[in-house]
Amino acid sequence: MPSEIVNLENRRTLFALVNMIIPPSKDRKMPGAADIGFVDYVYSEKALLWIQEGLSEITELSHIQYEREFSILSGPEQMRIIDGLRRRKFRFFSNLLAQVVSFYYQNDRVLALIGLESRPPFPQGYQLEEGDLTLLEPVYNRGKIYRD
Repeated sequence: MPSEIVNLENRRTLFALVNMIIPPSKDRKMPGAADIGFVDYVYSEKALLWIQEGLSEITELSHIQYEREFSILSGPEQMRIIDGLRRRKFRFFSNLLAQVVSFYYQNDRVLALIGLESRPPFPQGYQLEEGDLTLLEPVYNRGKIYRD
């Protein structure tokens, strides 16, 4: 297959995979991870090599098992492929999960939808609940326990 076709298929595979990690809500009010631009972000970063390698394996296994592209398989068929690769590609799935979750919960639209302000913590800061500082009394009373 020409590399452009493989890249398009990998892109569609990544879109499907990312929406398996964080799918959109049933009413579509909360976007899925792919809906907020994760796939475009990855490709703007020149499709990190580790992502391309993992997607190629998913794509290959999809064609071997079902003779179809991963993105058009049913949900259970997609899960069978992922389950089949999960142990062997543990690092790929762990890294992808971390990247997707991090990207998703930094998105302004998502933050607004979950009721958080999409702003840095400074200069306004965040309001913290006042704690009970008397809980630290035993620590103060114990005195110094470290060397100078």
